[in-house]
Amino acid sequence: MGKILLIVTLALAAITAGLGFLNRGTLVKTKTDLSDTQVKLADTEKQLGEKTTALSDSEKKVGDLTAKNDQAQSEISKLKADNQTKDSKITDLETKVADAESKVGELNTSIATLQQENESLKTAAAQVTDPATDETKLELESLKVANAELESNLTKAQERIASMEEKLIEKKRVEKLNTLTGRILAVNEAWNFVVLNLGNNDGISSNSELLVKRGNTQVGRVRITSVEPASSIADIIPGSLGRGLSIQPGDYVITQYASN
Repeated sequence: MGKILLIVTLALAAITAGLGFLNRGTLVKTKTDLSDTQVKLADTEKQLGEKTTALSDSEKKVGDLTAKNDQAQSEISKLKADNQTKDSKITDLETKVADAESKVGELNTSIATLQQENESLKTAAAQVTDPATDETKLELESLKVANAELESNLTKAQERIASMEEKLIEKKRVEKLNTLTGRILAVNEAWNFVVLNLGNNDGISSNSELLVKRGNTQVGRVRITSVEPASSIADIIPGSLGRGLSIQPGDYVITQYASN
């Protein structure tokens, strides 16, 4: 009986030792797998951080581009509204011009009539060669007075036409300036001048002053110093720039008439 118990005890001890050896091998492998998993997890977290940063940068760029697009759309809407206002002003001016031209036509007709009457009076006066009677003398004097009055009326009518034509030309010139819009092509900060895409073909002349705007903001003012057919050079007027602002290529310019 004692031998049997000893044998069983030894067998159990052998089994326990075998199981311990197997468990130790499993534990080492588990630790190795855990270490590899932790390394992979750290790499995954690093990659996730980099992708998160890249996503944040991308979202910021999208936000900036969206803001710039909104600003551009706002400026386009403003320019369209300005153009509609200017078109309305042009329509009003064209109506006034048509009225003035109609009045000029009427005056020209009146002048032609006066000239015909004047010629008739001259012919009648020439036919009176022998004012023998007092009646003839009176008629001749009356014709002379009427002729002088007609010539005076003719001179006044011609002066009125000339005055109206001058006013019409001036209205057309001012209206053209009222609707004038251009762009800054280049800026030289060292010499304090800019280049515009407007020239004397657009009615621009030396010493003209223009407002420089960006959207609804007035940036400053410039004065034309040199004019070409399709471009001009202008000095930036000292003290005209807004606080913290500077004129940049792409800013647009308008006349001071149009800003009123």
